Amino acid sequence: MTWTGRVSGKIAQRIKTDDTLYTTGQLAHGIEIFLLNALNLLFIILISSVFGLLREVVPLLCCLFVLRTLTGGVHLKNPWSCLGATLLLLLLGGAIIKYVPEPSVSTLSILTIFTAGAGGLINYMYGPAKHTYMPDNPAIQKRHRKTAIFLIIIGCILSLLLVGYSYRYSMTYILAVAYQSLLLLPGSFQFISFLEKTFSRR
Repeated sequence: MTWTGRVSGKIAQRIKTDDTLYTTGQLAHGIEIFLLNALNLLFIILISSVFGLLREVVPLLCCLFVLRTLTGGVHLKNPWSCLGATLLLLLLGGAIIKYVPEPSVSTLSILTIFTAGAGGLINYMYGPAKHTYMPDNPAIQKRHRKTAIFLIIIGCILSLLLVGYSYRYSMTYILAVAYQSLLLLPGSFQFISFLEKTFSRR
């Protein structure tokens, strides 16, 4: 058991009462997820600040978090490996937003429309992804799917309206939708499963 698991277990035992609807194990699991997310956020902010990418990484993280909350996607089993992969994606995205030469308005508009179209289609076909924390109620899944697609469309419209004024916003939108959509694809699940099996053998 990890140290976050031990700490979460102790906290759950202290706050558990006879009237609590959840078991100690369920409470501990929820507390551990909260602790891990808080630590992840702190670490991401710290590292992105060190690389001078805080202004680019935080908006990208927020956009990606909203979509991932609705649809889920591929995850690494080890929370620290998951943090490392997330940090790598965010730093790469932040570096693209900050350092890649700004394309023309027409090119950025086409890229925005293409990302929205591909993202909407992928979300329609594969969202929400099956995962332990995602609801298994078909009605809730359908609502989450519709909400994610709606947000992608609204984001696309805003991005197109602001494309001549805010390159940063447009690229943040493009990268967030691209990341979220790619992490929903079955191929992403197969690739991560292959990597985890390969490294576990070693």
